[in-house]
Amino acid sequence: MTKKVALCYPVIFESVKDYFASKDAEIILIDTIHKYSDYDLVVVYDEYDLVQKSDNIINIQPSLLPAYKGKNAILSAFNDGVKVSGISIHSKDKIISQYPVLIGVDTHIADFISEMQAVEKKLLPVVIDAVLNDRVFDFSDLFSHSCHAGGCSGCGGCH
Repeated sequence: MTKKVALCYPVIFESVKDYFASKDAEIILIDTIHKYSDYDLVVVYDEYDLVQKSDNIINIQPSLLPAYKGKNAILSAFNDGVKVSGISIHSKDKIISQYPVLIGVDTHIADFISEMQAVEKKLLPVVIDAVLNDRVFDFSDLFSHSCHAGGCSGCGGCH
């Protein structure tokens, strides 16, 4: 049975869709969520409070939780001068995955945002796959793409 995933974050839609191209899942880009129950999984961005409403919602938070909750997490971390931030993906009751992003003294905000998005594009599809298949996310999953045996094919799994 094909699983339906609603994604409320257009920035990474193509990455997720490409990852699931040969898997039994339908990835749908939506603007708003009308009924959580219409989907096996709903993925939202920077909606910490919304994730508390249903067990089938996961949130991409642009910070290493519990730090920097809220709409300006990236800018707040950058302006506060932290040296490590990152991406957290969490459900109602647990953090599923976190991945760090280092911030150098000469890092520009645009570079920081770009690196955060690159991490999201690499991490989120693998986490969605684990959640849909009721598996515990394992970081080795990030490097399990078939292209590793024969060189990079541009899937994003190795970089």
